[in-house]
Amino acid sequence: MTVRIKTFSLQALCVLLFSLTGMSDAISQYAVTGMVIDRDEHPVAGATVTAVGTTAGVTTAKDGTFRLELAAGEQSLVIRHVGYRSKHLSVSLPDMADTFMEITLGGEVIQSEDILITASLLQRITRYQPVQSFLATRIQQRNTTSMGTLLDGESGVAMRSMGPAPARPVVRGMDGERIQILQNGMKMGDISATAHDHAVFLDPMTAYRVDIVRGPASLLYGSSALGGLVNVHTEDIASQWSRGLGGYTGMEAQSATRGIAGATRWNYGTDSVNLTARGSIRQTGDMQTPIGAIPDTDLRSVHLGSGLSWKKPGRFSGVSVTWSDQHYGIPEDPADPQEEIRLSMQRIAVQGLSSHTFDHSFWKSAELRMAYNYYHHEEWEYEYLDGMLDDQDLELKVTQHHLQTDLLFQHGRGSLLRDGTAGIALEYRDSSVGGDEALTPDARGLTFAGFLLEEFALAFDWRMQAGLRIEWNRVTARANEGFPDGGERRSRGVWAGAIGFHRPLGTSMQFGVQFARSHRNPSMEELFADAVHLAAGRYEVGNPALNNEIGYGVDLFADYEGRNNRVHAAVFANRISNYIRLQPLGQMDPVRGLPVMEYVGSDALLLGGEFQVWQRIISDLRLNFNADYVFGLERSSGQNQPLPFMPPLRLTAGTEYDSGRWWSRAQVRHVLAQERTAPGEQTTGAYTLTNLAAGLRLGSSQVHSITLSVDNLFNVTWRDHLSRIEQRDIPMMGRNLRLSYRIYL
Repeated sequence: MTVRIKTFSLQALCVLLFSLTGMSDAISQYAVTGMVIDRDEHPVAGATVTAVGTTAGVTTAKDGTFRLELAAGEQSLVIRHVGYRSKHLSVSLPDMADTFMEITLGGEVIQSEDILITASLLQRITRYQPVQSFLATRIQQRNTTSMGTLLDGESGVAMRSMGPAPARPVVRGMDGERIQILQNGMKMGDISATAHDHAVFLDPMTAYRVDIVRGPASLLYGSSALGGLVNVHTEDIASQWSRGLGGYTGMEAQSATRGIAGATRWNYGTDSVNLTARGSIRQTGDMQTPIGAIPDTDLRSVHLGSGLSWKKPGRFSGVSVTWSDQHYGIPEDPADPQEEIRLSMQRIAVQGLSSHTFDHSFWKSAELRMAYNYYHHEEWEYEYLDGMLDDQDLELKVTQHHLQTDLLFQHGRGSLLRDGTAGIALEYRDSSVGGDEALTPDARGLTFAGFLLEEFALAFDWRMQAGLRIEWNRVTARANEGFPDGGERRSRGVWAGAIGFHRPLGTSMQFGVQFARSHRNPSMEELFADAVHLAAGRYEVGNPALNNEIGYGVDLFADYEGRNNRVHAAVFANRISNYIRLQPLGQMDPVRGLPVMEYVGSDALLLGGEFQVWQRIISDLRLNFNADYVFGLERSSGQNQPLPFMPPLRLTAGTEYDSGRWWSRAQVRHVLAQERTAPGEQTTGAYTLTNLAAGLRLGSSQVHSITLSVDNLFNVTWRDHLSRIEQRDIPMMGRNLRLSYRIYL
């Protein structure tokens, strides 16, 4: 029945997709459309696009896009925004009416008094560490099966995987709760951080924008994210909109998973109210590798969301509801086809916000955000005899209610003070655990936090950004069938802080340094686990004596930006006391035959760096090169040994051509062998992957975007060191042909 519903939904998307193509005659044929971005490919919201000698003009939306209707002939456009150099360009209509323009604004000297970025809840916090952003148009060009596959290969970002479905980003060698993954700036209430078989419960195909954030601004979201955070904007509560109907519908297909997916997003706006609706459906088969298909790596998912926004002068409010359903398999021992492990999860999320602008000399605005998440998770074991289902058991069940409330106040400038945000946050979590192999006791958690993030203008053009977050946490373990002796309570006060300094050198260079302190409480699994975690392939033993993780980090970076080139270099060092990880005990569970692993804590040191070069050859052609590396060291009892699952040195070179109407991209990624392994961890060999992609943009009032890409062009047999599949002889995905189509209105 579920498959029929999903098949019907795909057919409905197709009907909607092609029915929209007949609407173009009702809209002007001389519309100029495009997107305004900065040199880092971040959208520039609020830029003015005006036609010289006319009264026609528009302001770019939150994603940097615009649409301007003009008369036929030669038109001169001027694009302006505070903190950027104005840009002039000419368009010829109707010849260029079917061209979607991508307009890049270069930065002025970085002394502007109004720098807007995307790293904070209120979007008014200056950043010093680079923030990578991916707009919907960029997301369409990438593998959108999961958050891990979407971001894998970006500078400093790797992928923890156990098949494509549960793949999760790893930033600078840090995983789990050391990396926050948020939806619209709020926690998702799922359990993707607790184990490598648990998926991030979002479909990137419907994402409006994805940000990778590092720096003091991350303290607005929690005290544990020393490695940074990934913020997925679904934009269900739109903050900017145009009158009338707009949106997109699209589909994609992949050969290496025999997968097909469809997504749609629409909004209808009036002067004061906007309604959004989005949905996606995805169905994939088993992952194809150079040695054949890997059983139980399929995925089926449905994601639906809707939101309502309304605004008045000085006020803005909105509410959204999201429903998601997802099912996927976990690869087990290929030699035992009689056993199958499948995970099923459902999530309902309600988010709301309200902001108010003050007419005050110092305090500028306040924003209240609330989120409620209901999450249900099941792990099933199916046993077959002669190809027929013989037995099925619910091994693990988790039901979780999560509530979060944030209240933020933003202020303006004083003598040295530039901008800042102060706020408080309240978080409540209630988890119930069951199944034949209940992993932990039930639990209730309460967190109350206060935070402050400030920016200062110092002498000699120095800027300083400082953040402080103070939290009080209480976790109570409650008895359940698997743990009848629950009742232990842990209450802790923690603090995290960061301070960064930044200075421009002339108009082209800038450099900075940042110091940070993080604080993370052990999870329930790390404290109390005592059961088989079948989907993860191990017997887990918790340690109630574990102390909190405390991390200290330093980052140094330098940037050069010329007219036709850009260079970025960064080095970092993170020292973490009581770094919690799983350690094999050299024993096997007598019932399941799985390795017994215990959570332990020891000092750890992570060192690394990133290097990026971008060079424009001609106006539409550019070359780029990236390199990143993480060195992880576990320091316990005077013995130094490698940390497990550290990404090896990666080198990536590529070229990209974009004429506006069509684009192409070629990339070669070489990953060195990882021979620095922890005790019991296997090594992985070097490999080289070649990826090609090309796309075409057609239309004016309607924009048709077509993308064709080939990943792993030469069908290389490769093994990712961060893969959690125990059998190291199982390779990663082989040659993957991907076709994507979207129509934008």
